Amino acid sequence: MADRPQPSADELAAFLDCCRFGDVEQDDLGDIQRFAAHYGDEWLAKAKDDRGNTALHMAGGNGHTDIVRWLLPRLPESALIAQNDALSTPLHWIALNYHLPILELLCPLLPLSAFEIKNQHGKTAVQEAEEACEAFVVGEADQETEKGKERVRREKCVAYVLGCMGLGVKKPTGGDESKAEEAEGEVKAERGEDDETVKRLTEQAEKIKLEQEAKVKQA
Repeated sequence: MADRPQPSADELAAFLDCCRFGDVEQDDLGDIQRFAAHYGDEWLAKAKDDRGNTALHMAGGNGHTDIVRWLLPRLPESALIAQNDALSTPLHWIALNYHLPILELLCPLLPLSAFEIKNQHGKTAVQEAEEACEAFVVGEADQETEKGKERVRREKCVAYVLGCMGLGVKKPTGGDESKAEEAEGEVKAERGEDDETVKRLTEQAEKIKLEQEAKVKQA
């Protein structure tokens, strides 16, 4: 079989733009599929921009679920945890942008060690997401507004990632994918977590649990 042609720099840039923008009307997913058919699936992982961002960084960070769903079976395991120049993995971008449907696609494929990878700021993906979530302060009067709903969306994503790490929250097993179920029992220290970290994660999980219970009672 003849060797496949090599994509040019412009073609690689165009491919990454499709992953970044995910324009349905422009059939960006179709262009991605045609790129892979012509040049080979290896370029789905090898293509990077000038900051080291991969197709999964681009599509995942921008919330393009259909593109991520198509990419994942075609990517090697190494691409799922690839770090860019800032040492951020795709998980960092996806978690920090709070794309729950994409987290539900990616996280089950990751080894536990992936959740411990730190970026150049010394932060794991869940630390970045949790800190940004806590900084998004919502007053009592805003609980039912769009701002309040955004805070809940962020909390659900943080809870889901914590669940994947085995820290107090179970991964959804069916039904409404936007709802994370609290694990029974206490949060336990795993993989050398210090007491302060476990306390913080326990409080976060309990807070989400109480909020979810309150919403059920109000329904």
